[in-house]
Amino acid sequence: MKVLSTLLTLLSTTLLLSEALPQKAFMTPDEHGTVWSFCSDPSTHSLVGYKGGVSITPEQPKTGEDIHVQIHGKLLKDVQGGNVDIDLSIMSMIKIKKQLDLCSVLNSDIMGHKDCPLNAGDIELDATAWIPRELPKLPLEGNIRISDQDGNTVTCIHLNFKLQ
Repeated sequence: MKVLSTLLTLLSTTLLLSEALPQKAFMTPDEHGTVWSFCSDPSTHSLVGYKGGVSITPEQPKTGEDIHVQIHGKLLKDVQGGNVDIDLSIMSMIKIKKQLDLCSVLNSDIMGHKDCPLNAGDIELDATAWIPRELPKLPLEGNIRISDQDGNTVTCIHLNFKLQ
């Protein structure tokens, strides 16, 4: 009986604390920025963005300058490795298609030298890349997809903007 009483007290305290602690709201599938949106079905992604937790700056990316992508959210399961698939086109004439090892990308200057694995829970990913000045100032469109070791989508962002 004492064990049951202790268990009920612990359970009720946990419930009260969870209600008292502020919960972070998640983004809805139709939320997006000026130059980006989620691709495929975001409910299948294992990284769920917090409300206001995804940003791309500047709002109008320019050649010869950096572009900064930030994703803050909750990773639903551990990611041991995987791929970053880049599939972009500039005015449907210039195709940029690459598949990169996720752990190598995470450990690069672009991602601030993060390590694999990515552990489930609260996570912030920041990427900064320079846009070559030589690229023509034309519309750019395509997807950047991060997949885990099993090929499942961690997140996927669709870009659509005109390079300035």
